[in-house]
This record gives sequence, structure tokens and C-alpha cells, in this order.
Amino acid sequence: MKIKELLERVSYQLLQGNLEQEITGYSHDNRQVKKGDMFICIKGARFDTHECVQEVAAKGAKMIVTERPIFVPGDVTVILVDDTRKISPLLAAAFYGYPAEKMVTIGITGSKGKTTVTHMLADILRKSGKNVGTIGTNGAIIGKQIYELNNTTPDAQEVQMYLRMMVDAGCTHAVIEVSSQGMKQHRVDGITFDYGIWTNISEGDHIGPNEHKNFEEYLYCKAMLLQHSKQAFVHIDDSHVDALMRYVTVPVVFYGYDKKADYRAKAVEKTYCEEKGEPGLHFHVEGKCQMDIQVNMPGEFNVMNALAAVCVADTMGVSEKVINEALTHLNIKGRIDMVYRGAFSVCVDFAHNGYSTRNLLEALREYRPKRLVCVFGADGNRSKSRRYEMGEASGKLADLSIVTAGHNRYEQFEDILKDIHKGLDKTTGSYIVIPNRKQAIRYAIEHANEGDVITIIGLGHENYQEENGMKYPHSDTEFVKQVIRELGL
Repeated sequence: MKIKELLERVSYQLLQGNLEQEITGYSHDNRQVKKGDMFICIKGARFDTHECVQEVAAKGAKMIVTERPIFVPGDVTVILVDDTRKISPLLAAAFYGYPAEKMVTIGITGSKGKTTVTHMLADILRKSGKNVGTIGTNGAIIGKQIYELNNTTPDAQEVQMYLRMMVDAGCTHAVIEVSSQGMKQHRVDGITFDYGIWTNISEGDHIGPNEHKNFEEYLYCKAMLLQHSKQAFVHIDDSHVDALMRYVTVPVVFYGYDKKADYRAKAVEKTYCEEKGEPGLHFHVEGKCQMDIQVNMPGEFNVMNALAAVCVADTMGVSEKVINEALTHLNIKGRIDMVYRGAFSVCVDFAHNGYSTRNLLEALREYRPKRLVCVFGADGNRSKSRRYEMGEASGKLADLSIVTAGHNRYEQFEDILKDIHKGLDKTTGSYIVIPNRKQAIRYAIEHANEGDVITIIGLGHENYQEENGMKYPHSDTEFVKQVIRELGL
């Protein structure tokens, strides 16, 4: 692709070189730049790649995008822009041929529910005959291929690359989880979503030196997904919806329980299939449509997750029959994921704060366990309130809590445990401490009684455990399966 084609939709100043050069790659990592690449200089918190332009040119980069005037000897085109972080996703979209414009795109944001709604909606669209790709917590999923991601919303170059792969694979629709960090760092700039969904927002989450400076910024970044959309779908019951709407000027469809909602959930019932030993939900939708919806997942919080998917699907013309066919056959990795069913059951879930732990444990009670066992650990270098709240939730709602390590990161397990104790000590719940996560999981399974439900929470879909800045391979799901095999169950 010629440089002039890459720059058609951006404002820039040509400092040197010419616009007829051919570009064959895209990079913003000076360690990985290749001959023929365009290189985007980024000023980061720890390192500024503007200092590497001579090195980058020597490796064969043909185009360098910078925020300040520089000179590079040789046959290199240098482009000056106001903000390389904002320009980077636009150049990535151009480099991959604006793939989002070749599909129907749905973006989903919210403190809770992004992954569940993404998979619900993707399954509904697939059941309706669409070829759907997804990007999010469970990876980039294109057909039968799953590509692991480091972030819920990967960097702009990866987003555009996977969207291009979807187009090449014949995808007609893309459903993308969009984190607030993804919005803040412009990872989906250059995409105008056909539909944007906002599920909710929680105070206390994602506020800190490495995330958002305060709740207002967090809320604003969530709102920006909607502003990047042609049509917004907003959960009207959330306590912060009025604050959110200060930032939203696109057309909005509201969903929820409130009588003002365009799609309203009514007559919610918890169901139980005796044959499968499987709880679920049933509810009626009124407003813009009239539907009876059945979901094969427990937990009343999943009513709103399902309703978010239903209202978008209905807007896109999907029938009630197809919607129900999809929602009664859900299996979402790391979300109430029953990885073993036998004399006892084992569930893996991503719950990693008090809110999600409470919701999960209440939902698991709907499986009618004789005993509910919760194996959990709280993360290091994250809000301490998560630790107090997870300890309190497990102490109150589980019959036995097994406290273990999560992602300790740069903190000591003993220090994290002290904070978890503050929550546990508010309850009368029984608990034991087994610091090693694998040993804790093994103990829970080896000591399971008939009719128990064991839940292992905090890591969910993740395939690593982080300690002292190192990520060690570990999957709760795979380790459960290993122990089950070893025990001959």
C-alpha cells in the first residue's frame, strides 16, 4: 500500500521523503520493526520511541510517524501529526483496508456482563445463519480458530488485523468487547460501530494509577463507545444512567425493568430442569417486541445480559424462535462454566470482586447443591476493597471457603490474605487457607461430597497466574480436568 493511501483520512505534515513509497507492515514496537514497515512513535509512561528513530530507520522502516520534528537520513518518509496515539488506529484501519466497514459491527462495554452479552449475541446471530467473529476476553474467535489476547480489547493494530482476518474468512458480523482502557487508549478509533451496548458501571472498579484517574473519567470512557456507534442500547436501570447520558448524543434504545424502557423484562422466573439438573431463567419481553425468553444459565443478573442481546437481535430482525434456540444452548468459557458434572460439580468463573462473587454464589445455589465450596484468591496490586468484599461474600454464601492465591503480582500472598480476612471475619463462614492454587483445587476435588458444587473463581478463562511480575502457565479448567482424570472420575 502506498503511503498516500494510508494518509487519505488523517491530517498530517510531510517532513521528508515522498508519499509514493510502498508500505508492507505496521509497527509501534522498535524491537519488532521490519523492512518496509511504517513505524508509529509513541511516548509512553516509561519509554519514548521517538528516541529510537535512527535505529528504526536502520532496520528498514520506510515511514515514520512522529509528534515532533525529526530528521532521519536515508530513503525514509517522515510524517508529523498532533497525536500519534490517536492517529495510530486510523493508520491501522487504512493499512488493513477498513475491514470494519465491510461487516456489521457491535461494540459492548460495561463493568459487568461484556463477555456474557458478547457470546449470547454472537450465538444468536450464528443461529440465524450469520458468519460471526468475536474479539474479547475469551480471545479473537474466527470460525473454529481461537487466538489468545493479552487484553480484553487488544491494541489498535491487532483489532484491525483480526477484523481483516474476519472479512477474509467471510464474516458478516463482528461482536467486540470494548473496555474503558481500550477507549482511553484509542484502540477502537477508526471504527464506527453499527450498534453499541452499555450494560452497567460499578464504582471502585478500574480506578487507580494504571487505569482511570477517577470515576468520572471511567464513566466518560464507557460513554465514548456509544458515541462511536450509530445506534446505542443502554441499560436504563443502572444508577449512573443519567450521568452517562450527558455524554451521549446518538440515538438510544433503553432496556431494563423500568417502565420507560423500550425493551422491558417482565415476569422473571427461575427454572430448573430435573432431567439435566440444570437451572435457568424465563422472562417475558414487552415494548418494541413481545417475546417469551428462556435462558439455560442461572442468576437473575443474566436477565439483563440476555435482554441486552435480545433487543439488539430484535432490532436486526432475528426471530423469537432463533433467539431462544441460541439462549437455551449457551456454554460460555469462564462464565458459570460447568467444567465437570458427576457425583459433584465443578464450576470455573471469572468472578474477581465482591459484586460478581455474590452474584455467582447466589446463582450456584440454584443448582441445589448439598454443599457449596468456593475456591478463591484476590489479586495483588488492585483495589483492596475487592479483597474485603470477596472474603465477606464467600464467607456468607459458601458452606466452605478455600482461600488461595490469585494473581499476586508484586504483593505477598500473606498481605493479600490479611485483607481477605477482614471480610471473612465479618461472617461465621467456615474457611481454610491453602496458598498454592493447584493444591487448593486438588484439595477441594479430593474432599468433595456427593451433591457438592465446587466453584473456582478469579481467573476464569485465563491461562496463566502472575507472581512477582512473571506469568506462569496455569488454567483452572485444565487443571480440574487433570485432577478428575487422575482420580478416575
